[in-house]
Amino acid sequence: MEENVKTPDKSMDFDFFLNELLPRIKNASLINFMGGEPTLHPRFNEMLSRALDNMQPFSFLGVFTNGLMSDKVLDLILDLVGRGGSIERQIQFSVLLNWQTMENTSEKNHARCREVAEAILSKNGYGLMFSLNLYSIEQDLATQVWEIDEIYQNLGLPPGQTYKIRVSPAFPIVGEEGHISLPIKDYPKMGRMMIDLLKDFPQVCFRFDCSFPPCLMDDIKEDEYPLVERFIYHGSQPVPNITEWKDKDVYFGCADDSPMDIDPKGDCFNCFPFHNKKLGNIQDFKQINELSIKKMHTEFLSHAFKAEPKEPCKSCPHYMVTCSSGCFAYNFD
Repeated sequence: MEENVKTPDKSMDFDFFLNELLPRIKNASLINFMGGEPTLHPRFNEMLSRALDNMQPFSFLGVFTNGLMSDKVLDLILDLVGRGGSIERQIQFSVLLNWQTMENTSEKNHARCREVAEAILSKNGYGLMFSLNLYSIEQDLATQVWEIDEIYQNLGLPPGQTYKIRVSPAFPIVGEEGHISLPIKDYPKMGRMMIDLLKDFPQVCFRFDCSFPPCLMDDIKEDEYPLVERFIYHGSQPVPNITEWKDKDVYFGCADDSPMDIDPKGDCFNCFPFHNKKLGNIQDFKQINELSIKKMHTEFLSHAFKAEPKEPCKSCPHYMVTCSSGCFAYNFD
């Protein structure tokens, strides 16, 4: 749910959340609060608590945040990740924290983000995952990873234990101009940077929630092949040994079974790059469940495959073999 305190029309109304949204999503296996910055919502604590109270056991609840939350919100999150928190209700709760480069934030905000991260990880080492946006081969990715690793090391990460950093290429936004995205031609160079970082930080793994464009590995050397298995794709699957790709039916492209995104007005869309492509509204359905999501995903994929691939994807040996152009959004003007 998108929140910007200066533009109330982009903030989900609490009564709408309580009376229209929550009754329809309470049986979902995964609920994420996203944004914007969801923790800035004046009734965020109530909304998060209500969601937790209504969810089914053995489900997942998450918060995507930039870390600039109030102490009141942080206290609630610390309660949820600690003993006696969500785990007592058999619900797995976690925080995904966007770790920005200094060119995109202030020193004060960066320090607050670190303070929040350290507080949550001190309470529960599995309660938080850092997230990095891959937007340019000129970004200081090495410093970002170094800062994250420093936090883990200072908190006593055991030798030999790995941890995941979520990464996401900056994809185009369909229907919008001026949005910064990572050009596909730069993917091999970005992959080269990431491979080098895996060498420098042996406890790091990179997790791609959606697509893992295989051209990221175009510049890999044979003696680096084992590093590929420290990349995670589609959220949970280790990338297979690169020598086996040609003999296996593997698909690293845009995932078609991602959770449906819902905006403040209840409109549904497949993912943020396609937030201008509405697939329905929650009020069209009795429940947002596997059936309703499959219906909307089917409509999305029929739309996505109508677009012709562009270069360099069109001539890429990976295209429509293991990849669908990284993100379908690249195929749209």
